[in-house]
Amino acid sequence: MTSRPYTVSDATPATAQSTSKVMTSESTDRTSVLVVDDDSWTTRAVGAALTDAGSFRVLDPVHSGEEAIAAFDAERPDLVLMDVNMPPGMSGVDATAAIIDLDPEARVVLLTTVSPGPGLARGLEAGALAVLNKAAGERELVSIVRAASAGESPELLKGLAEDIAISGDHLPDAPSAAPQLTAREMELLTLLCQGHGYEEIAAAQSVALSTVKSHARNLRIKLGARNLAQLVVRALQFKFFSPE
Repeated sequence: MTSRPYTVSDATPATAQSTSKVMTSESTDRTSVLVVDDDSWTTRAVGAALTDAGSFRVLDPVHSGEEAIAAFDAERPDLVLMDVNMPPGMSGVDATAAIIDLDPEARVVLLTTVSPGPGLARGLEAGALAVLNKAAGERELVSIVRAASAGESPELLKGLAEDIAISGDHLPDAPSAAPQLTAREMELLTLLCQGHGYEEIAAAQSVALSTVKSHARNLRIKLGARNLAQLVVRALQFKFFSPE
């Protein structure tokens, strides 16, 4: 069975109300998620889809960058789903940067439209881990939120370079000159940009899983990237990778 897109019609009043839960011993074991979008129908639909999955505690949604910062500071959720553009107030890009300033370990996933618009590269540069298309099916939504709440992962990078290219977003300036990469490093960077998992890369390169993770960490340091998503931005900035 293929996953159907989650839509505003999925968020019935009863389900929408369930997105705001009273703290219980059971709910504290669930992954807490803050949904930020200027469209209340979007926050209801996303919240309903996550609540129905049963493993998330969806906080009261907010609808501006300013509210997102205040809610994050008060609640410290496990994950923030952040709309990129929220006119006329603070953008999701600036809100993401402010949240990362509050907590460098904060996990933020950018919400984008069917056709990714400007802001993706800057949002990733600010520290977001991944991008989630609002038109994603429920299964994909839950999978990405679950993966991102556990931390960064190469699988979250699938299609990321393409989304940035489609958005037409102006890439922010790289923090330094392009470093020299070995052929092995270029191969690893390409595989990561394509969204291949660590296990898959280890098998392809006939090395241990720990070796791949160590090399990926060293590659981030070499390219001045704080996480894997920012590594994709660096690869595009330095023209080490180009989506087909």
